[in-house]
Amino acid sequence: MIRNSLLSIAVALCSEAAFADHFAVDQMPVGAEVTVPPAAKTIVPMGARIKLSSTDNPQTLRIVPIGNGETFASPIKLAIFDTHQDRVKYVRITPGAPFLYSFKGLSTITIQPSLQRTAGDSEGAVRLQIESDKAVTVAR
Repeated sequence: MIRNSLLSIAVALCSEAAFADHFAVDQMPVGAEVTVPPAAKTIVPMGARIKLSSTDNPQTLRIVPIGNGETFASPIKLAIFDTHQDRVKYVRITPGAPFLYSFKGLSTITIQPSLQRTAGDSEGAVRLQIESDKAVTVAR
């Protein structure tokens, strides 16, 4: 009886750890790569340059700036480097209007968010949140 209870608790704890609701890119070493499930949100700090690779076709990313709980999110500028495009695409993303990006087949893009400077913003207070409808591979 006690053994079954302990086993149930261990399984529940492992399940919670394995299915976290967000993945912080700044916690992974440079050069690392990980595939994030569609249920998890990827959190990217400002100025971090990361690669996102699609794992299925079609696949769409939902990108939005978020605050840190003490500071409200502010608009950001996102640079998207896609080998299927002739030039870098720059997008201004506001907190209330998520940006949707659809991969062109199975491919990889590189993104780099930067803060649109406004009074009172601090570099660590605003981050980028990425969600995908399918698993996405993140590399730093």
